[in-house]
Amino acid sequence: MNYSLPTTTIDPAVERLNTARIGIQRFGQPILFTLGMIGCILNIAIFLRSSMRTNSCAIYFHASSWANLSCLTWGLFVSMMGYFLNYNPLTYISVYCKVRYYILTASQLASRACVVLACLDRFLLCSQSVGQRSFCRPNVAFKVMLVTVASCAVLSIYVLVVYDSFPQARQCTTSTAAGKVIDTTVLFCFNFGTPALLMSTFSGLIIWRLKRNSTRVGRRKVHVRHRDLQLATMLIGQVILYIVTALPFVSTFVYLTITQYDPQSSKSAYRIAAENLTLTATGSFGTFIFNALTFYVYTLTAPSFRRELFKLIVPVCWMSQFVTREQSQMTRTNRIHPSIRDALSMKFPEQT
Repeated sequence: MNYSLPTTTIDPAVERLNTARIGIQRFGQPILFTLGMIGCILNIAIFLRSSMRTNSCAIYFHASSWANLSCLTWGLFVSMMGYFLNYNPLTYISVYCKVRYYILTASQLASRACVVLACLDRFLLCSQSVGQRSFCRPNVAFKVMLVTVASCAVLSIYVLVVYDSFPQARQCTTSTAAGKVIDTTVLFCFNFGTPALLMSTFSGLIIWRLKRNSTRVGRRKVHVRHRDLQLATMLIGQVILYIVTALPFVSTFVYLTITQYDPQSSKSAYRIAAENLTLTATGSFGTFIFNALTFYVYTLTAPSFRRELFKLIVPVCWMSQFVTREQSQMTRTNRIHPSIRDALSMKFPEQT
């Protein structure tokens, strides 16, 4: 008598989606976390240098780097450990669930707010008004930054009330419908909508003012230092990175909000796999790309930032030897091929 065991076949398309999701969690998250931590630490070290501490825009970049470091630690690292250890205490410990999402929300808000302040700083720096340019002083920037970070911490207090852990569902999420509405409102208004609008507006106005200033002559022209122009370039590159990486996450969040009441039984296996992959790619991975890659945007867009990085990495003794060698080469070159000034300064004996 032959007995045939029941076998279940998995659709190859579903298997590919699941493999892609596992690949992002297993390889993508650790790579992004490593690059992000290295970048944030180097950002902080560079913006702590004396040449950077006196610039108001660099102060906002410095504060944003600390916020990005916190986002990577409490966001990406916690998510990554939950996958590798196959145990996520967020879904069992209520206090840990609340504190983790509170710190993550406050850090994300502070990171965006500091970039918006940097945009406003560069916009006012290009103004003809002395009063507007006074906003760009380092002491003013430091006070504004402290008030902004404190405001983000106060705004995020709602997370401690509306979030809770659900062991049976293995989730850490909002506990009531009202909490879901509050969380969604804060996400759209303060974490994406308002920052994206302000960043885009100020970036466009910065470019407009710089072009307008280049056509001015005499006293009407605002003299902007080359370092400040490069900081503006770094800022615009950061804004582009933020908008490009935030749009997919917001689109996914809108889709999940609309379809949250669809019964799970009505979804096909392919749809479930596609939703899980999209949520992983745009949520636990994609939403942290902005926090992780700011250092590399700065490095690619600003030569002054690359010089500060070079001074930070290369030891002082090597730098002094390089400068000494360069000076000796210049001296040797001048001896062999004297400049016009040296030639004119030479005294020749008079002919009799």
